[in-house]
Formats: sequence, structure tokens, C-alpha cells
Amino acid sequence: MAQCKLSPHEYIQNAFSPQVAILCSEDADNLCLKNNLRFVELIQPFCRLNSEIRIADPAGNTVPIRNLRVVFEDMNRRPPQPTLGKKLLSEVVSSTPWDRPVTRTIGASGTREALELELQQTTPWFETWRDTFLHVQYPSDHEFTKHYIACIVVVASTSDNPMDQLNRLSQYLHQQLHQTPARFPKWFSPNILKFFVLLHDVSAGDLSRSEQIFEHMGTTFGSNNCHLLQINSRETDQSDVHLPDPWSQFLLQRAACDLSGASSSETSSGTGTPREDVSGLPSRVSEGDTTDNTEPIHPLSPTLPPVDEKNGTYDMMPGVEISSDVPVMVNRPNMLVGTAQHHGGCLTSSDVDRIRIFIHEFCVRSLIPHVEKQIRYLNEVVTNRSRSKSLLSATRRWLVGNKSPGSATNSVIYSSEATELQTRRLGDLCFMFGLYEVAYSYYHTAKNDFKSDQAWLYFAGAQEMAALAAFMQNSSDYPKRYLENSLQTYLNVCKVYNFAIRSTLLSTEVLKHCGEFGEAAMMFIKLTSEESDLLSALMLEQAAHCFINSQRPLPRKYAFHMTLAGHRFSKAGQRSHSLRAYKQAFQVYAAHGWVLAEDHIHFTLGKQAHHLKQLTEGLDAYTNLVDQKLKKNASSQQSPSQQITYIREFINIFHQYTEQEWNSSNGAPCLPLPLIESQATRVLLGAPQDSPTSQDWIPASHLSLDALPANNARWFALEREVIEAFHSLNSMTFKPNLQLLTNDTPNTDSPVVPVNEPVLVEIIMINPLSLNLVISDVRLVFTFEPSEGDEPNDAPVKHSTHAGFVLAAGAQEPVRLELIPSSPGRILVRGVIYKLSLPPDASATSGSCSAPVVIEGQQKIEVKGPRLNNTNTEKCSAVYANDKRLDITVLPPMSRLSVSFHDIPQIMSCGELCSTDAVITNIGPCPINKLKLAVSYPNHVYMEIKDISLPNKHVCVLRENEAADSKITNRLTSLPLENGTLNSGESIQAKLWLHAPMSPGAFEAELLFYYDTAGVVGKKKYRLLRHHSSIYLERSLSLKVSSAVSQNLQDSLKNSEDIPGSCSYTSNLHVEVFNNSEVDSSCSSYTVVGLSGNSKHWAVVPHSTLQGQTLKAGESCHLCVKCVQYLNPDPSNLVLSQLQFNNSQGPLNSWWRFSLRERITLLDLLADPPPPNPTADHIPPPPTQDQMDANHINAANTLDMVVTAIWKGERGGHETWGQHSVHLKSLGDSISFPVSSISQAGEEEKPPVRIIPETPVQLIPTILPPASKQKHMVKVSAHFPCSMDHDFITNRLCCLEFELYLHNCSACHLNTFLNLAPEAFPGSSSGSSSQMYSPQASTQLLYVGGTVRKISLLPWGSSKVPVRVLITSPGTYSLGVISLTSLRMNASKDKSEQPIPQICQLQTAVTVRQTSRTHGAHNT
Repeated sequence: MAQCKLSPHEYIQNAFSPQVAILCSEDADNLCLKNNLRFVELIQPFCRLNSEIRIADPAGNTVPIRNLRVVFEDMNRRPPQPTLGKKLLSEVVSSTPWDRPVTRTIGASGTREALELELQQTTPWFETWRDTFLHVQYPSDHEFTKHYIACIVVVASTSDNPMDQLNRLSQYLHQQLHQTPARFPKWFSPNILKFFVLLHDVSAGDLSRSEQIFEHMGTTFGSNNCHLLQINSRETDQSDVHLPDPWSQFLLQRAACDLSGASSSETSSGTGTPREDVSGLPSRVSEGDTTDNTEPIHPLSPTLPPVDEKNGTYDMMPGVEISSDVPVMVNRPNMLVGTAQHHGGCLTSSDVDRIRIFIHEFCVRSLIPHVEKQIRYLNEVVTNRSRSKSLLSATRRWLVGNKSPGSATNSVIYSSEATELQTRRLGDLCFMFGLYEVAYSYYHTAKNDFKSDQAWLYFAGAQEMAALAAFMQNSSDYPKRYLENSLQTYLNVCKVYNFAIRSTLLSTEVLKHCGEFGEAAMMFIKLTSEESDLLSALMLEQAAHCFINSQRPLPRKYAFHMTLAGHRFSKAGQRSHSLRAYKQAFQVYAAHGWVLAEDHIHFTLGKQAHHLKQLTEGLDAYTNLVDQKLKKNASSQQSPSQQITYIREFINIFHQYTEQEWNSSNGAPCLPLPLIESQATRVLLGAPQDSPTSQDWIPASHLSLDALPANNARWFALEREVIEAFHSLNSMTFKPNLQLLTNDTPNTDSPVVPVNEPVLVEIIMINPLSLNLVISDVRLVFTFEPSEGDEPNDAPVKHSTHAGFVLAAGAQEPVRLELIPSSPGRILVRGVIYKLSLPPDASATSGSCSAPVVIEGQQKIEVKGPRLNNTNTEKCSAVYANDKRLDITVLPPMSRLSVSFHDIPQIMSCGELCSTDAVITNIGPCPINKLKLAVSYPNHVYMEIKDISLPNKHVCVLRENEAADSKITNRLTSLPLENGTLNSGESIQAKLWLHAPMSPGAFEAELLFYYDTAGVVGKKKYRLLRHHSSIYLERSLSLKVSSAVSQNLQDSLKNSEDIPGSCSYTSNLHVEVFNNSEVDSSCSSYTVVGLSGNSKHWAVVPHSTLQGQTLKAGESCHLCVKCVQYLNPDPSNLVLSQLQFNNSQGPLNSWWRFSLRERITLLDLLADPPPPNPTADHIPPPPTQDQMDANHINAANTLDMVVTAIWKGERGGHETWGQHSVHLKSLGDSISFPVSSISQAGEEEKPPVRIIPETPVQLIPTILPPASKQKHMVKVSAHFPCSMDHDFITNRLCCLEFELYLHNCSACHLNTFLNLAPEAFPGSSSGSSSQMYSPQASTQLLYVGGTVRKISLLPWGSSKVPVRVLITSPGTYSLGVISLTSLRMNASKDKSEQPIPQICQLQTAVTVRQTSRTHGAHNT
């Protein structure tokens, strides 16, 4: 519960203050009206005594009374009717202002985070309602706190006969006191205190006459019961005198109550003189015909009283009638409520002091003695009667027993002189005058008596007052159960809701003071019902304050009950309080993702604010309702019909707001719908490529918003290579020249665009709702700043407008808007402006055919770069890089390139060759002075201006400039321009060559054109043009090439006869071609038409018997050709050998360039550049002999040949050409391409499982190649006769002489060991004989001389070894069974290097025949 101005003790004391009636004559009221006040209003600000007075209790002990307050009421005041009473309570709530809320921090608890809530520190509307409720509460017969304990009769000294007026008023008062049965007003007892006041007007009256009349009054009524009050010391109302006005606050509180209580002149509560002479008054007040003693009905009671048939109004007190001949006061002045009037204008400070003295003397000299007398009298009566009643009460309790209030079936009616009522009257009297301890004892006694009599209404009242008396006496120790039981009895048994409300108001103050906020909240909640919305709203609101102010704050309970209070406020018509309650509740529900709760609160806030004409606040609420960006990724869960209602209300209030409150000079207001994905905004700079006039030509793809997202990393890498090559920039400082800016591009720098070229901005509009939205007249919001020194045109930027579209439910739509600058400067795109409406079928309400409301607003486009995460500050907080994609710099005119291609194929076979024409045109206003091209795959794509063909001969030696394709180190190509410039409107012709890779799938050809504008300086002088082609590659052929070293020696090929020849070894190439194309592919049959090879020292030997091989799907062919070394004195040249089958026609002119480009070894486009070599400038020491020998051995095994198989096919009736190439690095290598994944998986072997780990072999580190690379260093050939004749009869031994030639195939100096009889060495592995002849040739030879010989071979040198053998019988003999090992001359002396066996299998066989003998002669 919020804080109250009064403490609980002060509030309870004010609620039960003594009631004093005022009976004032008309003349006396007229004297007071000079001050715009009636007498009862004149004394209101002074009804509380500031000094301490004392009163005696029944025992004679004096008790001090502090701040005694006496309530003065007009005796003829009547309660308001129920309808007016409810209206009165509603008006005091709606008209009471409240303070600004105070920010309060609710600490974290459990899983709940800390909250910053704006709470109402006070609730003045509730306090005003509470005071008004107690003021209009009617006196009841079961309690006496609202009964008048005294009556003050006031007459004026200016009247003709003041004493006669006093007698007449006294007689009228006597009639009211002794009417039977008792009617309204209620009196505390028949013997009330009567006090008489003579009002003297100082400015107009005669003081001596007034004093005489006052002496007469004192003689008649007693001096202690009379008082002479002098007022109006000023003659006229001097409103210009600034004196305090203490009456205003009381008048505002009472004026509405008093005005609403009068329904006719007969029931007026005004004061004045009787309208008839006193002689005409009856002897008593007419009681009517009824004897019903019904309690008056409170305005908040759910049960309405019977309707008066005479005037159609409710009778507030059934059975209480006022006869027409009773002197009712008339001529009540019509006081305007709420009008600004000055009060007390004829009063001076002395007059105010006299009023205070009058109140003090009335209380001290008359009221307190009268109360003490009443207390003593009532105490004696109660004491005497209670003794005689004790036995009867005990017997009744024994016979009847204790019954709970719920079992009561009857009610008890007490007479006015009953002991129980006298006890209650005594307790009330003591309570009102601060004798709380004595009052508690009497209340406790009365409670027990009422309970035994089963008088539950009396019992509940006594129990309630007993608890309050105990609390006032000692606030830390009081019977709390009394308060709970009394409330339950009021509600459930007696059904008297007005007393239940009063009990709750008092009990909650007590519980709040004791810190029991939870129980106070439960009491408030018990009073909620469907009958009174205002009461329920106030109670729920106070319960919410109890939850938030408890020792452990409960913000969710606070928000829930505050929401319920806002709903009941709305039903009660209290829109401002409903708005306030919902706003306070929303603080807890916000930012938790509780979408339905937030939607309900926002909708109610908007509706209430709209009704209150608070369009700004209502628009904010509806904006939060429909704005899906604020819902934390939880989209709206409302039904489509509910969403239509929300959007319709939002559009209506937005339309009213823009017409009534919005300042159009500030632009258009912001709209929350549809959602705009700012980060997805794309900006395209420059115009797209113009379409060629012919259908066979296609423009360069460049950049487009319709194309698939480009791989920017590859394009940026290409651009970086261009910039590094031509501008000598470091890659660390490279920034790409962006032409399409998206969320994935680095947008830290402002993009640039030349004048008169368009800027296309694409924004994404998203409809998160389940209904369609109509968007129209969409255009960009931007600002333009001209460059320094430039004067902008009237329209420096032309912009386009999108006509509109219907944005379907849950859909997103890209909107593209164009800007065309005509002056240099800067364009800053800030947002987008558009019109929004509902479709006609959704915008009209039921039964309405009006046109849909169209509203216009804008949304800002705010983009941000990637989050930074470099420094500690950036890591600990969300810091984002700048994104300047919408900050566009406009430059002066520049050149513009256009490129068109002729019929680029969409489908190719793997390895296929293709050429297409290209036209490059400058369509800009400025000339181009540099034109470069960068391609992503230079070994498959290149462009040339002039076509270079090859001479049709077997071997071509390509000089350094002709072999440049094999030495490409980057992806860049310079396209030559005539005179170095391409002027505006000029074109050049070029040819684009494509070689499809050998792997099937998609082939992405990427071409980046770079060009500079002549006469432009600065970093932004160059421009770029992209072209991307995606070609699908079908399977064609697979190629496997193996090289094997031949044992034969052959003369080297040479380019000129002047070059001396040499004998060299040869290599055999085994080529396997397999057609792995699909049967249903566009080209499934291929013909191999030739082979080619390029190397520095090797060439393919022509072979005239090879035929072209046609392969269908699944077929293969095997080709075997010989390669010999070519004497190439210039290492920069390249030897290109061609071998065409059947003299077939050669392929396209530039096929050989792709064969050379197979040697290109570039890093991947996206690979990081290699780190700098710290030893690049270091001069290495001269190589050692071992290092030189290792290089010589490696050179002897180097082949370095690109073997190309040339083929042709047919697709769609057109002949196609292609080639497959394999690069063999060393002799003995075998490479297949493409590699089959199936074969690779099959060849993979799993390593064996080892229980005991294998000990690794300790290898001796060496720089020499392995032994497998040194087995071909020495070649062997033999010169021998194929056959010979010998007469074994004559000579049993045949001598055969032949020669062995040893050739060193390396640049190393070698020691060669020749073993003619390898069987003598058991470790030799080269003793196998030839298998050429069958049966096997004999190896039984007798060597003459040594069988093991050592020969020294110089680098590239040869040696001849004569051999002599003896044969003992005719037959066929093999001469090639020898063993040969070699060792470097410079081998180490520690024998760590062993001789290497050489491969030397000679196919040598000699046939020795017996010489035929003539005439039968023979030799022996």
C-alpha cells in the first residue's frame, strides 16, 4: 500500500471523531456569507485543538487528549441518493490529481533480476475516496460513533428578536431529539449537550445590544453553554488583501458531498430560518405510518433501496420521513463547486483568533465536562445492570451454547436502553475521547454479550472496535484475529458491505503499520466483486502496492493486480487511472517475452489514451503493440482477426495524430510496419551492362541485385593482385573498390559513383503479421551535400518512386529505389518514406463501406558493421565498426567499360577447348588509358588480341617469349590498346579461350577487367568490371601416363646439323586413355588424334604406324611411344614435340598454349600470401661435392615433360576438340587424371595391427637421392656377332671375342665394377639369363682373363671393355649375364656409402655351329 499523509493512529482518530450538529438561523448564515462561507464552513479549519486537554475516566483518573478533532455537521444534512453517491465517489477519484512517480530499485531475488520501477509514492485519489466514503456513511443503530453528541444553536445579533429565534430553534431541536421511533439525524443520547452562540457583526451590529442579549442568554441557558462570537471586523470584502485561505481545502472536499445530497427543496441540507412562524409548528415531528427501523443504505451497497413512486428517486432511509409542516431550513445559497472564490474577506486575524477561542471554550468548558458526566452516568448504569444480567447470560449460554456466525438464522433487536447498547455507547464515548484502555474493556464486554445473544452485526462492530482500541493503546500488541473475524462477519453473515469496507480500510492501516503487507493485500482482495468496479479497482490497486512494498517485494504480483485494477478502472469509467495503472504494470511485463500480456496492456493503454485525447501517448502504445522489433524475436501470437483490430486502431490514431498534433516541418513520423531489415540493405553503384543488339551476344555479367550472392573473397583477391602489381601497394593496406555493398562487404569507406550513373538501393520489407498490408508510394529519404566550389543544380539528385504492392502475410518483398546524381557531392541515405493501409476487405468494420484510411510515414535505415573484438574494451562491450554503405560520394565523370561475348557455351566436356569472340567498348564520356584482365584460373582461361599459331612440324623449339605461357607467375594480363588509349565510343576485338578442367561438375570462370580513366588522379581513378560464367562439365576421358627408362642408347635429337650429336638413353611412355563418359551425355564418343609433349630436354619420337583410336563409352586404348633427349643449348627455350596420327588435321590454333600452361603452379586464390623469407638476402656458401653430385643424380632422373593427348568429338552436329595433359616430373613416374575415388578407396590398405610397437629404423642422414633413383646411372651395350661357325672336332675350344660399352648417364664421376660371372658373388641379384630363346640359352662360358673389372667413367663419358670367352660345344649362348655396380668417385672413405647395383639386362644371344665337313673328313 502506498504511503498516506496520516499515520494509522491519526487516521483512526479522525475516522471516529465526536460529531456535533449545527443548527443555524438564516440571519446568522447571512452574516457568514459576507465571507462566501456558511457558519458550518466558517469553523471547519479550526475544529482540531492544538493544545492538550485532559479528561477524567470512570475511575476519576485524568487522561491527556492530544489533537482532539471535533466534526461539525449541519443538523439538516441528508445523505445522497445511491446513484448520486456513486457518482460522487467516482468524481472525487477522477478529479484528484496525483504526483509524479518516483523511481525505485527492486533488488534481485532468486532468478529475478533487479528492476527499476516508477512507483506512485502516494495515492491521493484513494485517500480522498476513503475520506469521502466515511463522510457519506450513514449512522447505524448498532454503533454510536456517527451520532451527534452535541448541538450548537447559532443566531445573529442583527435579527429582530434573537431570543425568540433561540426558543424556536430549541423547540425544533427538542422535537428532533424525542421523536419516536428515532429518525434521522441520529443522536448519541436524549440528553445531548446544547450550546448557544450569538453571532455579532462588528462592522454593522451594536456591540452593547449584543452584550445585553448575551447576558440574557447566559441567564436562560447557563453561562458555560453560551458564547458571543464577533466576526466581520472589516466592513467590505477586501479581496485584494492577501490573507491565508484555510477554508479552500475543506470546501473542495465537502462541496460535492453537500450538493449531491439535495434532490428537492424539501430535503435540502441548507440552513436558514424556519419558513413558518414558530406558533404554527406542531408539537412533535410527524413519524409517518411506518414503524420499520431499517438501517439507511450506503451508496456502495449492492442492494438498492425501494423507488419512491412520487418522484422516481431512491429513498435513502426507508421509513424515515419528514413532514411538510416541520420547519426545514430554506434559502440555501447556491454555491458553485470548483469556482475560484476568495473566502474570509471580511475577517481579520482577530476574528480568526476569536473563532479558535470559541472552539476551544466549547470543547473545554462545555463538551469535555458533558462527556465526563455521560461517562460516569453510563458507567453506573452498565455496572448496575450487568450484575443482574450475569446469571441470566450464563444460563442462556449453557442452554443455547456457542453458535458460530455462519449458523445464525435470526437477528436480535435491542431497545435503546438495553444494557448491551449502553455498554457499546460507553465504549464509543471513551474511544472518541482517547480513553482507549477503558474503551477496550467495554468493547470486550459488549462483544461477549452480543455473541451470546447471537446479534452478529453488533458482535462484529464491537469486535472491530475492540481491536482498534487495543491498537491505539499499544500498537505492538493487539488482537489481530478480531479484525479478520469482524470482516468475515460483515461480509458472509451480515452482508453489510459498507461496514466491511470501513473495516478493511481501518484494518489495512493497522496491518501496514505492523509490516504485514501480505495480509493487508489479502484483505483488499476480499472486497473485490462484480458489483462495484470502482471499489474493486481501488482495492486491487492497494493490494498491488502492498505486494511491492512488502519486506520481500513481489513485482509480478504487483503487476498482475495492477493490471486487474486498470481493467476495473476502465469498466468504472476512470480512463486516466486505468491508463496510469496499466503503465505501471507494464514496467514489470516489459522485456520478458510475454507477448500476450504485453499486447493486452499496450492495446488498453492506446485505447484509454485515445479516449482521453492523449494522441501522443496513445500512438506510442499502439506503436509498441504492432512493432514486432520490440518483442524480442517472439512474433505476434494474436489471431488474424485480433491483429486486424490492432492495425486498424493504430492506423486511425496515427491518422488523427498526423492531422492534429504532428508538425509537418519535421518530415513524416515513423512507422513500425512493415519491418525493414536494415542490415540486409544492398547498394549497387553504376548502371548494369547494356544488352547487345544481337541475341548471339551476351553482356558481361558484372554485378546485379538479381544474381546469386557472389564469392566476394575471390573477387577481392583478384583485385588485390591487380593493385599490388600495378600500384605497388601492400596487401595489408588494400581496400577493395566496392560496387555492390552488402552486409558481407567491408563498408568502412564511403563508396563512390560518377555523376549521371545510377545508385540502386534495395531494402527488404517484411510483414510479420498474419494479414496483408498495402504499401504504396515508396521513395528514399536522403540528403545531398555539394562538393566545395560546386554549385548544385535545381535537382542535384533524381529519385524514383515505387508505385506499391500488397505485402502478403508473413512474406518479405525487396524494394529497389534509384538515385541518379547530376552534381559531385555527397549523398546520405537516411531512410524510406511510404504509405501504409489495410486492404479494403480488412480496413472496413462490420457494416461500413468507407474507403481505407491511408497513412504516410517513414522508417530510418541504420546499418552497422561487424562487431569489433580486438581490444579489451571491445571484447567487454558491444562495439561495432562503421558501415558507410549509405554514405555515397559522387565524383566527376569517369570512363565506363562495356564487354560483350559471343555465344559462351553452357555445357562442355572435360578437357574441351573453346574460343569465343569478345568486343570491349568504352561507353563512358572519358578515355581509358590502361586495360588489364585478371582471371581466376589462368591455366584454363586467357584472352588475346592477336591469334598466334604453331608451325606444323614434329619438333618446335619455343624461345623465351614464345614459352611465356609456361612461366606465368600471376593471374594478370595486359590487353594492348591502339595508341595506348581507348577513347569514348571506341571498341577493340579480342578472343577468349577456354579449356575445360578435367574434373566434372561446375566450372566457374571469373574475369575481372581493370581500367583507368585518363586524366583522373587519386585512389579512386580505376574502375572494375566483372564477368562470371558457370559452365557445366561432362565426363569425357581419363588419362594415365607412365614413364619407363629404356636400356637402349640412341643418338640425341638436335635442332641443327652443326651441333655435335651424342649417344643418350631413351624413355618409353605408356599412355592409357579411357572413355568414362555417360552413355546419355551430349558427347559420348571421342577419337584420340595425337600426342604432344613439351620439355626442356626431351622429345617424342615420331611413329608412323600409330592410328587414331575412336573410343565409345567404357572403352580404352593403350599407346606406347619413345622419348629421346633433345640437345637444347638454351635452358630458357622449351621443346614442343607433336605426334599426329594418320596425318589428321590439328586442333585449334592455341591448343599448345594450354599445354604450356599446365606448368603453371600458382597459390590458391584465397590462400594467404607466403611469409617473407628472412634469408632471402643471404648469400649461401658454395655447394659441397656431395650436394653437387646429388643435383647431378636428380638431373639424370628428371623428365619434366607435359604429355598431352589430343582428341576430338561431336556435339550437336559440331566438331569439338580437346586435350588432356599430365605433367611427369621424373623418370619412372606414373600419373593418372582424373583419379577415380573408387580406385583410391580400394587401393587404400589399413596398417597392420601391432601388439609390440615396431622399432623405427635408424637411418643415416644423407643428402643423396635414394638408391632407387641411382639404378639408371650407367647403361651397357654389347657389340657381338649373332652367329659363328667353328670346327669343334679339329679344335675343342672356340674363342669368341666381343666388346661391352659402358655409358655414364650423369654428370658424376663414377667407379664402375663389372662382374662377368655374377655366380661367384652369392649376394648378387643379377645372374638371371635371357628368356628370349626356348629352350633356354646356355650360360656355360669360360672367360679368359679377369671376371671382375673396375672401370672409371667420367661425367657423361663412355668406356669400351673387350671380353674373350671360350666355348666348348656348339649351341646358343647368352652373353648378357653380367652384374654392374657403381660408386661415386667422391664417396666417403668410411664405407658408409655402398655401390649401387645398376639395371643392365642385355638381350644378347650367340649361336655357335659345328663346321660342316666335306668328303667325310673331320677334325678331332
